[in-house]
Amino acid sequence: MSNDGIEDITGLRLAAEDWEPEEFARYHRFSRNDERVILKLIGHGPVLLQGGRGSGKSALMIAAAQRVAPYVPESPIFGVYISLRQMSLLRSVGLGYVKILCDLIIDRVHTALKGERNFSAPPEVSALQQRLGQLSTELGKRIVLFFDDAAHIGREVSLGDFFDTFRTLASSNVSCKAPIYPGVTQFGNRFDVYNDATVVDVIRDEEQPGFTQVFAEIVQLRYPTLAAAEFTKPLSLEGMARLLGQSVVGNMRGFVIACNYVEELHDNQPIGVKLLGQTLLHLAQNHYWPLFDEVRPKLGKYAPMTEPAEQVMRAMLQKSATEDGAHRSALVHRDLISRMPKVFEILEYVGFISRREASRAMKSGGRGSRFVLNLCNLLEVLPGNRLTTTLFERWTNERDEPVELHTRGSQLSEIVVPGPLEDAELPILKTEISRLKKSAAYPYGLTDQKIKVLESSGYSTVGSVADASDEELDALYSIGPAQIRRIRNVVAQAIWM
Repeated sequence: MSNDGIEDITGLRLAAEDWEPEEFARYHRFSRNDERVILKLIGHGPVLLQGGRGSGKSALMIAAAQRVAPYVPESPIFGVYISLRQMSLLRSVGLGYVKILCDLIIDRVHTALKGERNFSAPPEVSALQQRLGQLSTELGKRIVLFFDDAAHIGREVSLGDFFDTFRTLASSNVSCKAPIYPGVTQFGNRFDVYNDATVVDVIRDEEQPGFTQVFAEIVQLRYPTLAAAEFTKPLSLEGMARLLGQSVVGNMRGFVIACNYVEELHDNQPIGVKLLGQTLLHLAQNHYWPLFDEVRPKLGKYAPMTEPAEQVMRAMLQKSATEDGAHRSALVHRDLISRMPKVFEILEYVGFISRREASRAMKSGGRGSRFVLNLCNLLEVLPGNRLTTTLFERWTNERDEPVELHTRGSQLSEIVVPGPLEDAELPILKTEISRLKKSAAYPYGLTDQKIKVLESSGYSTVGSVADASDEELDALYSIGPAQIRRIRNVVAQAIWM
């Protein structure tokens, strides 16, 4: 056991769940579009938040939960935030999954009531639905259940069970909300996504009002030394925030990692375009490309598709970089996307691209989807690999005409996509714990010392550590509450994030 603390750097917290409730409100800011999403989350009816990882889905769910009771006692809405990061759920299907899910809901509702009244029910969906309706009447409040981490990109077999429960629990007094990744379609036979829920895309679009402001406020809150730094022309705090926000396609987690590196580089010196260019190249080489190695073991049956996903990304970058400078977006013919949908889902999941338009007419004929590209990786393939003042101003001030990738004469049409593996388990659960050492793939990973302690105590795989209770980990040498939290965060990144 140990009472030693861990490095408490706000910028290294990559997931919304890593924050204590009082800290969460202090260090998170939301755009006007985000506020509209939050209103939908606390409103009537079922809602599904769709977006890649790190796009802010969990932050929006937590923010919505903190706008209603019990956080705001006078609210006419009673919200319950329920994280589904449970190994037992990940390993269950059918009635076993439903029972565990119902038990979890019952426990979280009981906890949210803070001892003011008892809440119990049989772990069965119809009985739980009836009891939630009774609780709504007792409280005189509408109930909202915020399910986080409901969808796992590599294991979709239990999604049908979840969405059956999601649909059945809903009533005039109870509504459910949950996040999904782009492309998740296995909703089960009873759940019709178009009729049984409203799908809201979580996108921070550079063309939306408030895009620059929200990223600038994040810098001011989490990185006061950067906010107070001197900037060389044409840069400013707002210009830096906008470029970094665009570079990571509006992804909050990528933005945090980018700001960490800028803070590391600038060393109290003026921040200029050259330093931002170094930051973008660093993220391309040491964060984004290594993500394929990180996500591969958590993709389950879709693991073979990471190689064609990388090939597609490189082809899109080369096409964008060779025609009239550097195009920030690409219009991809719908036939190419329909031929390899999971490949594009993986690219959105890891943050290489973000879909801005589902359907748009192409000059070369047909229709396609428009994706904005990660500028970190785009800069890497430009001649000279250098962010110039001209390029900075073009990227941050001018509208972009997308490059087109058609079925004819496109490298994408030549890429071979293997089929999914059959009955593949998640390899991440059997991965050696030593893989979670702090690295480009795991930026706040485990130290060598903590890995040795875990291995010497018989916790050799990621799955074995995930299965361990807090009490079992606390009993280990040099492991205390702070270290347990760090271990949990790293394991959660490896399996769910």
